[in-house]
Amino acid sequence: DKFIRGIEKFEKKVDAWAAEGEAEERRKKAVSFVDELGPELTGKMVCTGDSCSSGKAKTADALAGKTVALYFSAHWCPPCRAFTPQLAEWYTKDLAAKGLEIVFVSWDKDQGSFDEYLDQMPWKALPFSARDKKDALGKKLHIKGIPSLVIFDADGTLITTEGREVVTQDPTGSKFPWKGA
Repeated sequence: DKFIRGIEKFEKKVDAWAAEGEAEERRKKAVSFVDELGPELTGKMVCTGDSCSSGKAKTADALAGKTVALYFSAHWCPPCRAFTPQLAEWYTKDLAAKGLEIVFVSWDKDQGSFDEYLDQMPWKALPFSARDKKDALGKKLHIKGIPSLVIFDADGTLITTEGREVVTQDPTGSKFPWKGA
């Protein structure tokens, strides 16, 4: 009886160690996810009264504790130009308040197109100059076409690569964060 209780205590310790290891792995993934985006995100310039802000934010601060959707899109892409206003409306109306942060990853061909398109978006973006990061993310996530929305939970674990379909089916986020989608 004493031996069995000892084994049960040991099993509980092993389970606790495993849980700690899993938590550490999730933390590492989240850190690596932020690292892959780089230290800073950009956004449209916002002016109120006599002051303007650049729209720039530290990546780690902007994404901390949020479900993150990487939005691969481009101004030259007709399906993207049709989806972006819908996504912006859903984001502004419901999804941002639920804890979704979207990061635009541009497939535009030049800075001017990027700037013009970003101006229609209420979220941050990977800077246009970070083409190497855009390419690496696209390759790692197997992005074959645009528009594409890839959703990660707050600890950096992939929820779905089919985010466009998931969000289109649930634009108010009633099933947010769409785990098991």
